[in-house]
Amino acid sequence: FLLLTPLIPPDFSLYFPLIYSLRSSLIPLIHSPHSFYSPHFQVSVPEDVDVRQTIGLKPLPEVHQYKEGHEIIDPVLNRNKFQPEVPNKLSDGKTYEYTWVESAKLRRAREEVEQKFQEKVRDLGNDQEKIKESGYSEHGYHSHLAETIAINRDIGDKRHPQCKNGGWPSDMPKASVIFCFHNENLVVLLRSIYSVLMRTPPELLADIIVVDDASTEAHPDIKQPLDDMVALMGGKVKVLRLDQRSGLIKARMAGAAFSTGQFLVFFDAHIECSHGWLEPMLERVYHNPTTVVCPCIDIIKHDTMEYPNNAQQEIQKGGFHWGLIYKWIPLNATQRAQGITAPQASATMAGGLFGMSREYFYQLGTYDEEMKIWGGENLEISFRIWMCGGRLEIVPCSRVGHLFRVKNPVSFPDGSDTVSRNTRRLAEVWMDEYKEYYYDIQGGKGRDFGDVSARKHLRDRLQCKPFKWFVENVYPELVVPDESNFALGSIRNPSSNLCLDDLQKLEDEKSEKKVGLYWCHGQGGSQFFVFSKDYEIVALRKNDYCLDNSNYAPGATLEWYPCHKMGGNQLWTYNTQTQELIHVPSNNCLDTRSLKAKDFVRLNPCDGSLSQQWEFSKVCSKETLWKKVK
Repeated sequence: FLLLTPLIPPDFSLYFPLIYSLRSSLIPLIHSPHSFYSPHFQVSVPEDVDVRQTIGLKPLPEVHQYKEGHEIIDPVLNRNKFQPEVPNKLSDGKTYEYTWVESAKLRRAREEVEQKFQEKVRDLGNDQEKIKESGYSEHGYHSHLAETIAINRDIGDKRHPQCKNGGWPSDMPKASVIFCFHNENLVVLLRSIYSVLMRTPPELLADIIVVDDASTEAHPDIKQPLDDMVALMGGKVKVLRLDQRSGLIKARMAGAAFSTGQFLVFFDAHIECSHGWLEPMLERVYHNPTTVVCPCIDIIKHDTMEYPNNAQQEIQKGGFHWGLIYKWIPLNATQRAQGITAPQASATMAGGLFGMSREYFYQLGTYDEEMKIWGGENLEISFRIWMCGGRLEIVPCSRVGHLFRVKNPVSFPDGSDTVSRNTRRLAEVWMDEYKEYYYDIQGGKGRDFGDVSARKHLRDRLQCKPFKWFVENVYPELVVPDESNFALGSIRNPSSNLCLDDLQKLEDEKSEKKVGLYWCHGQGGSQFFVFSKDYEIVALRKNDYCLDNSNYAPGATLEWYPCHKMGGNQLWTYNTQTQELIHVPSNNCLDTRSLKAKDFVRLNPCDGSLSQQWEFSKVCSKETLWKKVK
């Protein structure tokens, strides 16, 4: 019946009894009969309904059923085993053609949307600062400027010249590109979709799935206007709408289940693909299906919408800090020697843009479905890839621009801190004894993280390596707060019972990162520090910040500054007998004299007073004097 659908005339009310009688074998939940023959699909999915059942696909096993001999079953392939097969042949030199053509109807519709939004921006008046702030408030970037730029704009070729030689295997798999959004700007979303259509060889593109995670009625532009545009895009673009807010994790799983490609690409809904973005990613997975690939993420400027050409710059790879948040780190010397266009191993992914074999996605356990909304899922899948036999890479010849928001305008449904809950889940499942460092630094031990037994069963079934292996072999750059350092924990002045405290200054990127004092609470978090082997005092909760001072005058305050491993203003000495913490360049001592909770700690000439005595909650070194010897 579905094969005959395109032959049915637009007015087919006479056929509705037949459709109704076949509903159990088709799609169980459909808004209207029109959805059958439209080039796009609209499927509403209540939060408590499995999207695989909703769109007529075989449900996956419940996660608690993971036992020996059970696998995660892909709803499209319906296969329960993944046997990586590396093709014997190398590239046979194929050059794929970019032959997608915008139809006349689609062009007119696009121009109408562009004109509508340009008129809307003009109607906002001449107060440019107010207009700019309005866009930032709604979307986290200058969305009103974005609305004045052509949806199909030409960004040029962002690849390095060495990446333009072509020559790919002729039988690479087709890709499904999955966009997920909630209250996204229509023009920015359409520009994302257009960039895929314009710069992807049609023979390599199975479909584009656009998942609307229950956008609100306050954003009507991404309802019917989006559907009208998608209906003119030739059938490869499909809209999947969720009735209730489910979050990025479940929206992506819904999109994957709804897609048909053998290679899954997950994108944020505010990106622009450069020329030749897909082929380098596909080739890496073609030769090793257990490789997961990320494009090189270029930054589209949030205030000007400019997409700079960064192809000549060395890429960075992914790491994380002990708050279990992603961070960029430089390549090591061995990686640099491989050349600027060589794919590079990365410990973690940023999470917004990556691709992997469809089969491997399901074999590896998709996402942790009990994680809520957003946060931590990128590290969870990164740990799982490496520890369970896969490989994660950044591919410099694949370049995709990403519009980074300066703030997250999206609220969480119940107002809860989903990031902290999600990161506790991944710590409990994947980090073994290292999770204690996470709790020491981030806090939150004993708080709810839900039932993780299913994910632990998954880890056992996949026979994954320990987290210690990951740290030593994949992410040796990680600063581990273990007993190889001089001391760990709180730094307390006994006479006042005040401890050094970051006063949450590290949480706010814009705040002045002064070093403060607060009543000692013994819960780690903002009072957990490391006196490192490099004679630094390091806060690990947000990146790696070191206690720093460039003002040598008495009474000077201190600040947290990114650790640079060069000594200088970040060099400290400690004497376990006198308990003085001495700033080496100024030869001054850390001092609480006349200070109270929430004040900023000072440096003063050393005088042996009680206000200059400090003790660490855990001393690891047996040495009396911790002093760097030249």
